[in-house]
Amino acid sequence: LCALLPFYSGDDEETLRLGRLGRWYGRLIALIMLISSLFFGEDVLFASREYRLVASAQGDTEEINRTIETLLCIGSYTMMVLSNVQNASRHCRTLRDIARIDEYLEVNGFRESYSCRKLGTLVVSVAAAVLAVAFYYIHFRSGIGSRRQSILLLVYFLQLLCSTILSIYLRTLLMNLALRIGFLNRKLDAFILQEGESSGENWRELSNLIEVLCKFRYITENMNSVAGVALLFLFGFAFYTVTNQSYLAFATLTSSSRLEVADTMGLSCAWVLAETITMAVICSACDCLASEANGTAQILARVYGKSKQFQNIADKFLTKSIKQELQFTAYGFFSIDNSTLFKIFSAVTTYLVILIQF
Repeated sequence: LCALLPFYSGDDEETLRLGRLGRWYGRLIALIMLISSLFFGEDVLFASREYRLVASAQGDTEEINRTIETLLCIGSYTMMVLSNVQNASRHCRTLRDIARIDEYLEVNGFRESYSCRKLGTLVVSVAAAVLAVAFYYIHFRSGIGSRRQSILLLVYFLQLLCSTILSIYLRTLLMNLALRIGFLNRKLDAFILQEGESSGENWRELSNLIEVLCKFRYITENMNSVAGVALLFLFGFAFYTVTNQSYLAFATLTSSSRLEVADTMGLSCAWVLAETITMAVICSACDCLASEANGTAQILARVYGKSKQFQNIADKFLTKSIKQELQFTAYGFFSIDNSTLFKIFSAVTTYLVILIQF
């Protein structure tokens, strides 16, 4: 419904495709998002004082910071929708490719599946809590007019909706890919540990395993390119929001007026918590899949001890893996893995120290 995922038709790997209705529906939603975002952005930019949450600003730059944050919020969910609509056919192709390979995996005993139900419930609950807190502060605590209250709440709702759906979708798809690559890695490891001379059957088995792993590597790289733009804007907004809201929380905490603490502290903490959880969900999934994909080369390197025939099979895969280690990036600007959160909060801490000193 949000056009983040394509409306596809068909129920198996041969008939799954992006239908004409789904394609035009996505374009319609993207057009509505783009026009409304231009309208919202213009109003926020030229009437920024009307969107002030507290009557008395905490500093000379508070109004500018909140305006930039709101504009980034609008740009973030708009670009998430636009990029996913643009790449809708590639999403369907990825799902179709996975379904085709699953036939081979099921024949070889693959029965695993990943469910994001509990984690998804947590992400949705936190997003709903942020929206509820924002409604309380905007409607009951601020002096914002009713029309602009509706605009601001709609902007927050769309951002939370898009980021929540995208994070759950990527988490589910990437973790399912990681399970499949992990299963193949274990099969490959067990094959290499087998004793005995090489035979034609062993040669074909190793060839099939490497061919399927190469296909999964291609699918993983394709998913990275498909989701790169959306991840860039999601993480960009999250980084700015965590920095800005952390500073506002510190400013209200140290303010001499106790009223201002009640006006902004809850919303600041809610935003920081929500964005941190969303980033953690995506980072851990990207790191898990990249680790499984890069672990194949380490397992395959041991095949050289088996026979000369096996060495020739592994050469091409190892050459590509050594030259280009798989990693998820935000459209090539920075890598996304478990260390990304540490880097973000290290940067946030540095910026906070500078802001507080000034």
